[in-house]
Amino acid sequence: MALNIKYRQLKAFLLAKESGSFTIAANKLGVTQPSFTVLIHELERTLGLRLFERTTRSIWLTAAGEDFYARIQRPIADMEEAYRRVADLAARRSGHVVLGALPSCGLTLVPIALSHLHEAYPGLTTRLVEAHNDELMRMVRTNQIEFAVATLPEATEVLVSLPLIEDWFCAVFPLEHPLGEQDRPTWLDIQQFDLILLSQGSSAREQFERSVPKHMMDAASPLRYDVTNVGTAARMVRKGLGVTILPRMALPEINLTGLGCAALTDATARRTISIIHRADRSLSPAAQALVDMLHLSIRELEPDLLPVHAVDDA
Repeated sequence: MALNIKYRQLKAFLLAKESGSFTIAANKLGVTQPSFTVLIHELERTLGLRLFERTTRSIWLTAAGEDFYARIQRPIADMEEAYRRVADLAARRSGHVVLGALPSCGLTLVPIALSHLHEAYPGLTTRLVEAHNDELMRMVRTNQIEFAVATLPEATEVLVSLPLIEDWFCAVFPLEHPLGEQDRPTWLDIQQFDLILLSQGSSAREQFERSVPKHMMDAASPLRYDVTNVGTAARMVRKGLGVTILPRMALPEINLTGLGCAALTDATARRTISIIHRADRSLSPAAQALVDMLHLSIRELEPDLLPVHAVDDA
């Protein structure tokens, strides 16, 4: 038999039992006493038994009422807690998000966004995972992170890509280096010099290897150094050990004293930094709040980025 029991009736019953008064319970529920009494009568009719014994001065539970109270007290409390929890998530008063980011974005953009998020929504917690692009894509697919600040190499039905900002790869070289005389440096220009490249798996390395055929690089100056950290690469350039290729996004946080920088003008030297998440999963309210802060932080970061001239599309 289906029972048409409503939450408001159950809440009225619990308040009446816990306060020992219909008058006090009605005030707590925000209704008049006659309306409150109707709720109790409706519940009793639905159940087919009396829940309260009443006099003009007091109320107490019947045996059936005691049994009913024992059975519904915890479930109603759990339901109300679940409601409050979901309401807090929707209002961004609580929640947790795990995001991934390319090292260049983790160095500059993400800390700004996390600072704004903490200020606006102090109840939210976050965890940042830095990794190369291919690893970030794997982590998004396997639900290890909710979204990534990264690049999507090619369109896929599995992942959604929401563009955030266009980024460029830049040549970084000592001052008075021949590259400083190039108005429009290219991938082929830099492969003439000793190279300090970021390690395999990094976007900069993948872009370089796709854009400069291996036989052309081998015919010129070989790769001299293979490093992991962008700061290490810049310091090695400052010591005159060669030139490097770094993402424009990383440059504002790198010590570039004594160095020159120029964005490469090849079409293949640019990339789109995006918010990437699984197509079959919507972003949680906490994650969406962080995405909003990332967009805000882009506007804050852009004045510090290296100016970029028109690139070659051919």
